[in-house]
Amino acid sequence: MRNTFPVFDLHCDTAVALSDTNQVWAENDLHIDLNKESKLFSHTQVYSFCCVYDEHGDALTGPEAEAKFIRCISNFYSELAKHSDTHKLCRTADDLLEAAKEGKHGVFLSLEGPEVIGCDPGRLDELKDLGIVMTTLTWNHANLLAGSHKTGEGLTPQGKAFVRRAQELGIIIDVSHLSEQAFWDICDISMSPIVASHSNSRAICDHSRNLTDRQFKTICNFDGLVGLNLYRPFLTTAATATYDDVRRHAEHFIGLGGKHHLSLGFDLDGCDELPEGFRDLSDCNGLGKALIEGGLDEQLVLNLMNNNAARFFLQYLQRRNVGEFLQMDELTRQLNEINVNT
Repeated sequence: MRNTFPVFDLHCDTAVALSDTNQVWAENDLHIDLNKESKLFSHTQVYSFCCVYDEHGDALTGPEAEAKFIRCISNFYSELAKHSDTHKLCRTADDLLEAAKEGKHGVFLSLEGPEVIGCDPGRLDELKDLGIVMTTLTWNHANLLAGSHKTGEGLTPQGKAFVRRAQELGIIIDVSHLSEQAFWDICDISMSPIVASHSNSRAICDHSRNLTDRQFKTICNFDGLVGLNLYRPFLTTAATATYDDVRRHAEHFIGLGGKHHLSLGFDLDGCDELPEGFRDLSDCNGLGKALIEGGLDEQLVLNLMNNNAARFFLQYLQRRNVGEFLQMDELTRQLNEINVNT
């Protein structure tokens, strides 16, 4: 059994945490830093910007949310510049391939809560220019676009315009945090694959942030992707979570036909209750071993931890419409180029 694993994670809140706590990326007391990252075989991370609440957890909207977003993303760009020899900001499939060929860690940026642009579809171009490749429509509150998992409203007319414009620009729609009604409203109009970047199975743990079997199957049918979340309340109703809980969610989704559509969305630096034994990013190696020891095939675990997400981003960033996948021989060639099967 291998000792280190390649990791491609769809969601962390580290970039905002760095700004909020005035720490640096290289070494800090957060879940992710470059020292912890060095323990992995390779690491590609989607750094999300959730700037719709302050350090006390109070909601931010309008100019306050936008100001926090600009402060956080500017700070993270400064951190990226310090480590451009080891990390590459990725906006395209070519960027991801180049990062791997150069032996660098890939960095993608996403948004969690479009209040930072006033929920305005006309300002999505600004996000694109800043390097944002994926966005949710809500965080935990309803807004001008849609209801959240806590409030239940569907997609508004402005929300529909937002989804259409985002997909025109090639920005991935992330349905995590959405109400179930808004999810189905998006499915009615979506012309591109959708992602639930950090959501688990509601059949295994009955929480409104998790996906029903029908939702998961629909994401698979859209050629989409789901990232497993390590937050204890999304894994189990028990007082503590274990790696076995993670495995149960994975096995359930795989049993629904999701072996090529399941990945990681650990929510690191955005949650404070993780499975026993998982302290920070470096413990991905222990998780990978535990999943294999728990009965999952090693290649399936490699696909879950890295390959499925790498394949999705290569595919999505080279086409936008459902069904326009790369020919399998071309995709295999590209995957081999970046050694995701190693």
